[in-house]
Amino acid sequence: MKPRLFSLVAALLTAMTAAETHGDPWICHAIDNSFSGADGVKLADINLDGLKDIAVGWEEGGLTRVYLNPGVEKSKEPWPAVTVGKTPSVEDAVFVDLDGDGAIDVVSSCEGTERAMQVHWAPKGLDDLLNPDAWTQQVLPASKQLGQQWMFATALQVDGKYGTDLIAGSKNKGAQVGWFEAPQDARNLDAWKWHPISEAGWIMSIRPADMDGDRDLDVVVTDRMGKLRGCHWFENPGVGDAQKQRWKRHSMGGQDKEVMFMCLSDLDRDGLQDAVVAVRGMELLWLRRLDGSGAKWETHVIPVDCGSGNPKAVEVVNLTPDNHPDLLVTTGKAEGKHGVFWLKGDGTPLDGGWEPRAISGMEKGIKYDRIEMLDVDGDGDLDLLTCEENEGPGSRGMGVIWYQNPTGKSHP
Repeated sequence: MKPRLFSLVAALLTAMTAAETHGDPWICHAIDNSFSGADGVKLADINLDGLKDIAVGWEEGGLTRVYLNPGVEKSKEPWPAVTVGKTPSVEDAVFVDLDGDGAIDVVSSCEGTERAMQVHWAPKGLDDLLNPDAWTQQVLPASKQLGQQWMFATALQVDGKYGTDLIAGSKNKGAQVGWFEAPQDARNLDAWKWHPISEAGWIMSIRPADMDGDRDLDVVVTDRMGKLRGCHWFENPGVGDAQKQRWKRHSMGGQDKEVMFMCLSDLDRDGLQDAVVAVRGMELLWLRRLDGSGAKWETHVIPVDCGSGNPKAVEVVNLTPDNHPDLLVTTGKAEGKHGVFWLKGDGTPLDGGWEPRAISGMEKGIKYDRIEMLDVDGDGDLDLLTCEENEGPGSRGMGVIWYQNPTGKSHP
């Protein structure tokens, strides 16, 4: 049997044996599909108009792009965009005002053979944001010297000195999670210093959060591969020299799984922030926090049995007026399957009350990425922003897209 025919038959058999997915697909709108390999969306209001803009790394295209939110009336058209730099093997792009001048810069994390983090300095004039020549790109030297395959980064003021620092993580040989210490002059990139927090295998999520209630921000990660895989948080030791040493690791669960992207949310509404993690294995993990210390967790498996691809990312949002948390999921390996869908909660997560409902449908899309929820069309509910980087053989993918929520009022 030919591979293409075999995959279609396998998808059909999966759909026949899986739980029925209810509802019609949401309408999909393309923000940009001009290049190959759109890989993740990050949000910030960089032109101060009250609307969230987007940063995206195009991995196969080797570019980092910024998209300015055009507002409700033009939200369903392609968005105004600018290429802020050439970034081979870019895996992630994130907004951060790195030098504190009020202009929101972009930091790109590059893996592959590039193995460096690139800083894209934004122009100070808002009218220049769509001018590619007004952006300046520089390599962060410490990242290049380490030779790591950089996956993700996020801004965090770690040491209480100077400007914002950068938490970053990498994958494969020599992988680490750690932080780049900002010098007094952030524009002096040679002066940035790397401090490892822990060895790693393949970092997927990096989220700052106060996990132990001591009023400083710790670092929560999902590590996909290797002997340290699982969902963990690293305890911020407080301001001082201790921050430049290895941080204490606290494991939350998932050490026996290939964990992907996660979100932090109080799923059972008991006042404690849990974690929900996508797992490459047709399931989600609900890591239920048991106390305020962050030391006690229990794992609950949420099966994904609805004719979908392998879960890649998950977010918790209340999509309906019933005030029960729902789960939105993107997947990979979704040819002929539901690539994006949601699980309607009935308010009893411990009893497994989840009903699968369609978002993308089964006709298009294979490899989706992380999720951002945003009211793009101004109708009072949250729409789903994501990327699709491989619609089929020889395809550049669906690109940067958003799905229009038809359900009504929604809440985080």
